[in-house]
Amino acid sequence: MSAVTSGWLIYDMTSATEAPRQALAVLQYCLLTLALVALVGSVLMYATEK
Repeated sequence: MSAVTSGWLIYDMTSATEAPRQALAVLQYCLLTLALVALVGSVLMYATEK
């Protein structure tokens, strides 16, 4: 789920045709950061179980 969310947010931010409002941009970057942290955490948990 995190990889899909991260991919969608990165695609959404890179393919925007106009600059978003500052509040929306901050929200998107926060969500992207949280999704990437969750993805890294999931990978680390998976790696330590094996």
